[in-house]
Amino acid sequence: MVKKEYEVKLTASKKMLEKIKQTPGFLNWSIKKGKEKYLVSHYFDTEKFDLLYSNMAYRTREEDGRNVATLKGNGILKNGIFIRDEFEEKLRNGEDVTKFNFLNKHFPQILEIIKGTPLKEVLIVDNERHILYLEKDGSLIEASLDFLHFVLGKRKVSYNEIELELKNGCVEDLLECASFLKLNFHLFSAGASKYEMGLRSFNLIPLL
Repeated sequence: MVKKEYEVKLTASKKMLEKIKQTPGFLNWSIKKGKEKYLVSHYFDTEKFDLLYSNMAYRTREEDGRNVATLKGNGILKNGIFIRDEFEEKLRNGEDVTKFNFLNKHFPQILEIIKGTPLKEVLIVDNERHILYLEKDGSLIEASLDFLHFVLGKRKVSYNEIELELKNGCVEDLLECASFLKLNFHLFSAGASKYEMGLRSFNLIPLL
C-alpha cells in the first residue's frame, strides 16, 4: 500500500508535551483525545547507511498486535511541510524483511540502492504516543505527541517531538496549526526524521 503524507515535525521538551496534552483547544480548533499507543520500531540499513544517504528509512513496527514493514522517503520540504510517499506491507509470522526474496517482492527500490550489500538492524525506537485530533471546519489534523527512546544495545537516549499530519483539509490548515504551536509553546521545526535523529544521538553519523 502506498500513501502520501503531509506532515510537520516539531521538537518539544517532555514538560511542554505534557502541557499541550492538557490544553482544551487551540484558537478555533477543537481537540479530541485519541488512544494512547506504545510503538516499537526496528530500523534496518547497510553498514554504511546506504538507505539513509539515499533519503530513505526502512523499518518494521509493532502496533496493536500487528507487524508492518514500512519504507519512507524523506520526500520534499515545502514551506515547512514534509511531503513524502510511504510504502507499507503487513507482515506474516516469520518473514525476514532483510532477505532478497522479500525485498524483491515488496520493496525492490531498496535492492536498487543497496546493490547486494546486506541489511542489518541499526536502531530501535520505543515510542509512547499520545494522539490528539484537531478539527476545524471540516479539516482534520492528527497530532502525535511522541515520548521517544532511541535504543542501541544497552544504551538509551530520550527525545520528544510532535508530528502534525494532515488527514483532511488543505496545507494552509496544517501550517496554521503548526504556527500556533510554535508561537504559543515555544517549539521549533524538526528538520530530520526519527531515524536520522536516533543515529545522530549515538554519533553514528555526523551532525549536519
